[in-house]
Amino acid sequence: MRRSLRHNRRGMSIVISTIIIVAISITMAIAVAFWAMGISNSFTKFEKLEIISMYVSDTTVSYRYGPSPGQLLTCYQVTMQLKNTGTNTLTINNVFLDGKPYNAQYSTSRVPGGQLAYQQNLIPIVLQTGQTIGQTSAGAPRLYLPVGGMWNSGDYATIEIETSAGRHYPYTVVLP
Repeated sequence: MRRSLRHNRRGMSIVISTIIIVAISITMAIAVAFWAMGISNSFTKFEKLEIISMYVSDTTVSYRYGPSPGQLLTCYQVTMQLKNTGTNTLTINNVFLDGKPYNAQYSTSRVPGGQLAYQQNLIPIVLQTGQTIGQTSAGAPRLYLPVGGMWNSGDYATIEIETSAGRHYPYTVVLP
């Protein structure tokens, strides 16, 4: 009896075991490939802001701040057209005008000449991938700089846009 058990070993054939090992290996390779692609996609997403155009024109706006709200104020209007050409959603966190935060510096404090700059809320602006905003679209980003005092015809103004990723996109315009 003992001898018949030793010679009568039955198990899987070599062909069947090889097929099972190959199938498990292929399944694991596919799982690792999908996992690696998921990780690489999360690291390869980036934001990139393209400033399509930025131009300055003269305009008159209603004076919102200070002792006489509603008074008309002659300003330079800086109109921007922006596009998100990156692969990730882009958020504009801040706008700098000549190195100073526009919303903080120019909307709440007096500039030389005794006039306050008119502020339109510029932040936050969220741009989806491929989205363009500006010029004729609702919520187009605009800056208003009062004529006289600090801002005169022929002056250069450096406008820098900061995104949530910490990137800065500078642009220089000449006041008409």
